Amino acid sequence: MQVGNVQKLISIFKQSFHQLGVTVSLDKLETLSVTIHRAMTTQARHFHTLEHVFNFVDPENAILSLAALYHDIVYYQVDMGFSPHVWELISPYIRRENDIFFVVENIPAVDRQFFMTLDIFELVPGQQLTSLTAMNEFLSALVMQKQLSELISEKDLALMTLCIEATIPFRGFFADGRNHFDYLEQRLPSVFERYGLAISSEDLIEGIKTAVVFANKDIENFAEGDPGVFLDSTWKLLPETNAALRLPDVYSIGAYRHALLNMKVFFDNLNPDTVFCQYRGVPVQELFEQMSQIAHDNVRIASQYLGIKILGTTILEALALCTGGDAPLSLFLGDIPREGVTIKRLEYFLPELDDPSWVEHNSIIYQLLESGRASDVSFDMKNSPLSLFVYKSVPPDTLASYLKLAQSFFDGQISPEGYLKSLDTTMVHAIARASSVMVYTRRQVLLNYAGEG
Repeated sequence: MQVGNVQKLISIFKQSFHQLGVTVSLDKLETLSVTIHRAMTTQARHFHTLEHVFNFVDPENAILSLAALYHDIVYYQVDMGFSPHVWELISPYIRRENDIFFVVENIPAVDRQFFMTLDIFELVPGQQLTSLTAMNEFLSALVMQKQLSELISEKDLALMTLCIEATIPFRGFFADGRNHFDYLEQRLPSVFERYGLAISSEDLIEGIKTAVVFANKDIENFAEGDPGVFLDSTWKLLPETNAALRLPDVYSIGAYRHALLNMKVFFDNLNPDTVFCQYRGVPVQELFEQMSQIAHDNVRIASQYLGIKILGTTILEALALCTGGDAPLSLFLGDIPREGVTIKRLEYFLPELDDPSWVEHNSIIYQLLESGRASDVSFDMKNSPLSLFVYKSVPPDTLASYLKLAQSFFDGQISPEGYLKSLDTTMVHAIARASSVMVYTRRQVLLNYAGEG
């Protein structure tokens, strides 16, 4: 019989504490579990959910399992705040000025949990907290320290904090070729010594290896061999980082394009060599190279796919701006299909195109556009009929030039009308004609852009 998420959390806490030789009251188990559950089941979370947490749990490794429960408990930008239980724990340690957070100064030195967390993250009192200074990771670790400090040893807490620190993603290399975990091996002994925590070199190295496993697990979707499954994770992140997409069939064309563009910019600026970490043979070289190669492929494919999606959406956005202003995407495309319901959609009114020479049905991009990503999301379709139509309408080199022109449109350097005039006339006419069927209130002016005015 399947159990609920709160019951799962209680079971993980109980098993982990037992493995560490700690006895915890039933009331405390419930309190800890409810804190995690309340913080991580907000409506805005689509990727960083309890299911993501449960994927980490290792019955044989209590340090890893407990760190997993806490590593995403704070996600300020997505949750648009802190849950009451979390805020109660962290409010003495951060101050807010005009929506900017800083580490509080003048905390008494006896607050060992606070200073230990600060030192492991290499932060200092008074420092501004941003995504670049690992605000969410630091505060998540601090919540863990405060909740568990009276239950488990400081050494184990330090190793768990190290795991959460390791999830700060996409860190590059030092000039001498060292990575972040090589640096930790040099830096951490003095931190442990400062707090009187006896740990051998061997135990420290094992702790860092566990942190590397933990960090790679957090972003294991980059090593997913099926690009459709990899893009599922990307699409789950979109409503987390773009609040407008949390209301299906309501968000505007411009909001959707903006979300896609931000994600493409992220992939275009991501060095795939920084996705996965390796330290003292963990993971083994063959596996590490395989993971890194798949990450390279997924980043490249995601960027190409997003580029084509952006082009289709940008044409609609330009048509909307030329005919009355930005509008809900569903006004032009139709509502997202629901199972068992036939809905009027723009793609039904696009002409059928013969396959041009550059289209290969076996290519990954074609399959993603035609068949779709691996699973449904609430705010978008799996497949992309409009983008497939654009993909089949003009050669790849032309698509690339259209994407550069689109940036000029986004930057206000060319008008929506100017952008549409720069595109393939047959393609624009077809999309405008199909839009005229969907958008009755703008039918006549859309027909002008279909060459029928």
